[in-house]
Amino acid sequence: MIFLIDYENVNNAGMRGAEFLQPTDTMILFFSKNAHNMEKRYLIDIQNSGCTFETYKLINSQKNGLDFYLATKLGEVFGNPANKSVVIISKDAGFQAVRDFWQCCAKPQRRVFLSESIELGILRANEHDERTDIIRDRLLSTDIGKFFNAYRETLKLRELLQEVFNDTEYINRTDEMEEILKTGKTAKVIYLNTLHCFGRKDGLAVYQRLKNCAKL
Repeated sequence: MIFLIDYENVNNAGMRGAEFLQPTDTMILFFSKNAHNMEKRYLIDIQNSGCTFETYKLINSQKNGLDFYLATKLGEVFGNPANKSVVIISKDAGFQAVRDFWQCCAKPQRRVFLSESIELGILRANEHDERTDIIRDRLLSTDIGKFFNAYRETLKLRELLQEVFNDTEYINRTDEMEEILKTGKTAKVIYLNTLHCFGRKDGLAVYQRLKNCAKL
C-alpha cells in the first residue's frame, strides 16, 4: 500500500497505525518548517517496518503548497502502471477532488482512499488481510464493565497457572497455556491443541494439569 501523508495537516494524530506498516508498503511524507517534528515512536515504527520511506519538505511557504506537492507526486506514483491504489492521509476536504479525478475521470482509473490516519486508511482500503482485521478489532466499542470482568478472570487464570506449573519445567510457557484455554471451546479441542503445542509426551503431562485449571 502507498501512503501520501500531508503531515502539516494531520501532525502526530495522522501517524496512528504506523506500527502496522509492512515492508511492501511505501510511505511518502510531506512536511514544512511549520511542522517538522514528529513523535519519535512513529519514526521508529516506520524504520522497523522496513517500508520504503520518502520525505519532501516545502521549499517556499505558500498557501496550499504541500497540497500541490502531494497532488503532483500522486501523478508520478500513478505513472507507474503497477500502482493501482493510494491512501492520502489528510483532513483537507480539497483532496476529494483529487480522488474523484483518479477514480472517475482518469484513464485508466485508479483507487484513492482519503483518511485522517494510517490505521483508518488501512481500514478504508479494506485489503482483507490480517492487519486490517487487527485494527478493526481494536477499534470496536467495548463495554468497560464486561471488559473489566474478563480482565479479572484472566488475572485469576494466570495466577492459577503459575501455581499449578510453578514446580515444573513448563513454568515459562504459561502464556501458551493461557491461550490454549481461552481459545479451546471443548475439552477435546484443548487436549489436541496442547499436544500440538507441546508434543505428545510433554503435551499429555501438561494437559493433566490443565484439566484442573479449566475444570475439564
